[in-house]
Amino acid sequence: MATITRPSSPRRKPGKPKQKATQRLDIQGLRMVAVMLVVFSHLFNWPRGGFIGVDVFFVISGFLITGSLLHTLEKTGRISFSSFYRRRIRRIVPAATLVLVTTCVAAYFIYTGNRFRSTGLDAIAAFLFVSNWRFGIEGTDYFNASGPVSPLQHYWSLSVEEQFYFVWPAVIFVIGVISARLAWKGKARLALSAGVMGAVVAASFVYAVIDTAGNPTWAYFSTLTRVWELGIGALLAIAISFFERIPNRARPFIAWTGLIAITAGALVITETGGGFPAPWAAVPVLGAALVIVAGVSGEQKSLKLLTNRISTYVGDISYSLYLWHWPVIILLAAIMDRNGYYFSAAILLMFGLSIAAYHFFENPIRRSRWLETSTEKKDQKILDLSRWRLPITKMSERNQGIGIGALALVTAGVTAFALAPVTVAVSPVPRYTPSSAVAGVDAGLNMDLGPAQTALSEEITDAASATEWPDLAPSMDDAIGGPQAPAEVLKCGNPKRLPVAECSWGSPTAPKTMILVGDSISMTYGHPLARFAENSGGQWKVIVEGMFGCRFVDLAVEATDNKIGAACPEHRENTINFINEVKPDAVVIANNYTSEGSTEWTEAMRRFVDRFATSAKSVVFLAAPPASIDIGDCYTRSAKPADCLGQVVDQWSTRASTEGRLADAVGGHFIDSRQWFCTPSGHCPSFVGTTPTRRDRSHMTPDYQEKISAAVAEKLHEVGF
Repeated sequence: MATITRPSSPRRKPGKPKQKATQRLDIQGLRMVAVMLVVFSHLFNWPRGGFIGVDVFFVISGFLITGSLLHTLEKTGRISFSSFYRRRIRRIVPAATLVLVTTCVAAYFIYTGNRFRSTGLDAIAAFLFVSNWRFGIEGTDYFNASGPVSPLQHYWSLSVEEQFYFVWPAVIFVIGVISARLAWKGKARLALSAGVMGAVVAASFVYAVIDTAGNPTWAYFSTLTRVWELGIGALLAIAISFFERIPNRARPFIAWTGLIAITAGALVITETGGGFPAPWAAVPVLGAALVIVAGVSGEQKSLKLLTNRISTYVGDISYSLYLWHWPVIILLAAIMDRNGYYFSAAILLMFGLSIAAYHFFENPIRRSRWLETSTEKKDQKILDLSRWRLPITKMSERNQGIGIGALALVTAGVTAFALAPVTVAVSPVPRYTPSSAVAGVDAGLNMDLGPAQTALSEEITDAASATEWPDLAPSMDDAIGGPQAPAEVLKCGNPKRLPVAECSWGSPTAPKTMILVGDSISMTYGHPLARFAENSGGQWKVIVEGMFGCRFVDLAVEATDNKIGAACPEHRENTINFINEVKPDAVVIANNYTSEGSTEWTEAMRRFVDRFATSAKSVVFLAAPPASIDIGDCYTRSAKPADCLGQVVDQWSTRASTEGRLADAVGGHFIDSRQWFCTPSGHCPSFVGTTPTRRDRSHMTPDYQEKISAAVAEKLHEVGF
């Protein structure tokens, strides 16, 4: 049997200290700050700007990865793309894949078919590191998602990072080749690197500012609008020698200034305030940069907030915690009410899963020889002595076992409670007794309902008291994944406008004309109004002039789609001109109920109405369906009808009151939609009879549009049409 001998350690010269890897505990603590901001923001909605933690991560990542590339190039004169990507795969892919698989399995048992399929597609996009493109193209955002939020949506940031690292190592390599051929020394090479990255940062930031102003959702997810954040970290790594000259007495001040900037950003930046990701992401980005540069020369003794053992440990597990926190929040919300039990379960689950995954899955694979080559092994020894490198601080095995065992027990108990079936008792809802609950709306809910409205109200009352799901047609799953309107109406709401004749219903020679305008809400009313015209005995013609994502009000365009955003201003102008040309008997305005203040909205709407007031005989404000619960979120395999029973919320009531007063002021009409969706007590069922009412939070299903058509026509007759 051959004898294996251990090679002796090389002797070092007398008086030369042994090299040690530089520990950047402040960066681990900064990771703690970043991940906890994200967790608190997503779980508790506080701080509102906690999502800026992702921007802090971008800066850290750009600094560390660029540092490792430059150090390898400096010591070996080359960059091994194979070694680099092997390390990235070992570091990123296994832990990310574990969460993807676990989330998909959980989604199968929680969600119904359509949403489970969507989650599966999200998982594929995440595995291929193109999540940001998928969510950006879909027009999804953390702030104003109209449909259910994906439990894998947070993978967009990993996609941005990995897309950046597909390109940046090659750029560093090219810079190295150019420098070698020109015989440039280290400083010249670094100057070239800084110049290239500086140009990239500047271009990306300018593009981000422009794209944020015109298309905020795409800007949020776009790689090009985020490159400057990673680039700032890269510039710090390139200029690290300069920052080593910072006087020790100035370093605490710089570090605390950075932390204050990050804190201010988390408290002040909001999802609805505009200007994010550019220019306002500069606040947390520069804050993170200040913390990093302040710690270049050594340990920050005055920064125990970041360098204490608890903070650095949370920093150690920050990648796992980031991966696990969002699926836990979204999946748990589908089976629990948001109360103390939910928040406790979410915190324990996300930390329990993160700690277990970090110690028993992520770290063992990262430290293994999986995919390792001899070249990578040599590079790793060099990187271990880099001033950019972060060694993993270790817990003793005994403490690991105690901590993980305790968390596992608590997590198991909370999980059992969270997954326990809950029986919801629904009290019978009183029969429909019309009354006006919206202050300032004189029309209210008509006391003398016609037969169609009476029959509908009785079905609504029965549905609100239901304890079991009926056999729905279409199924709720098909309704959620279906269109917002029938095909013949749907085509009329696109940015590319069709001839008027293709979007008109009723007799072409009808003596009376009604024009429907507004955003996607108007398009969902298109079918009932078309039915009204077709059944008017040749008296009415309805022309649909609405457009998806384009509010008919003199306010900034909020569309998340480039085509819609570009077409909306011109469409609104053309619509006003069309009204003035046709001089219709009625203009019906139906918009989504957004959150602007009453005064702001009234003034903006009045500016539009005044421009065609003399051309339209009557202006009708048709209320949006009362919205409170997104059916895509509440409808799960274990859900009961009561779980999806919505209520009329204050935002709806406030806007309805505003529209009612404006209708009185312009001599028009306000039509209250509650009687088509809700009981007098304000409870709004997710189905009526056997028909699903909504496909998301705000939009009716096409089948329900047909169901309420007779009631809508009856209401129009009541107000004089």
